[in-house]
Amino acid sequence: MINRIVLFFLLCPLVSGIIQGQTASRSENVVITSENKKILISTNENGVLEVNVSPDDVRKFKDRGLVLYSDFGAQGNGKTDDIEAIAAAHAFANQQNLKVAADNGAIYYIGGKNRTAVIQTDTDFGTAAFIIDDSEVKNRNESVFLVSSGLKPYKPEKISTLKRNQEKIDVALPGTSIIIVTNSNVKRYIRFGANQNNGSSQTDIFIADKEGNVDLNAPIIWDFDQITDIKALPIDEKTLTIRGGRFTTIANKAESKYTYYSRGIAIRRSNVILEGLEHRIIGE
Repeated sequence: MINRIVLFFLLCPLVSGIIQGQTASRSENVVITSENKKILISTNENGVLEVNVSPDDVRKFKDRGLVLYSDFGAQGNGKTDDIEAIAAAHAFANQQNLKVAADNGAIYYIGGKNRTAVIQTDTDFGTAAFIIDDSEVKNRNESVFLVSSGLKPYKPEKISTLKRNQEKIDVALPGTSIIIVTNSNVKRYIRFGANQNNGSSQTDIFIADKEGNVDLNAPIIWDFDQITDIKALPIDEKTLTIRGGRFTTIANKAESKYTYYSRGIAIRRSNVILEGLEHRIIGE
């Protein structure tokens, strides 16, 4: 069986795929209850999104097999900030393992709130449009959407050294995983010139199956006489698909000082496919 890692590195700042640890579902930022009342969404003083879905609505959505953004109050009028309704819809869908769909023809405005919608189930943006306004942002490093895994990262034990092109690691794993190893005492990629720096810690990324066999299509490329950090990310076998969507970013208009904005779609999961997504930038 071949495991695919689909990562997206685009010059436009919408989609980024960076293996830097699968972020947990961020459920600590969302609390879901099911009381006998209508769907209610609010934010408490700690910034936690509180979502209530009545038992009748839970049954309705599960019978339907998906939730719409409008089910959670998204206006889709291009003016009202819909990020909290969008985040609530995905949080509920993640909990119930339901698909998510945007309302066709809707225009979802996303302002500068520090809120991320976590995607863990198939999502169809369809013909909907999304306006991401970067002109006044509370946290420029926070993604609007985060595609994450329900599988938890872990730390393999008893691996203290590695050799270049090593074919097997002497450890059993719970399943095929991406292994990230670092030796912070060795620096690579030292940059000279106008943007010189002191380099980056020697880091390697490779795949190993549950018996510890290394996938030699992406071999270990460094000798690690010492490992200062190691973590493993389980590979999701099921493909998660995100379709459609017409995204427009309203640029921040700030003076260019290498101030990057990460207000897009961050992918922190293996086996993700994006189809038919469009992205434009205006006001730069």
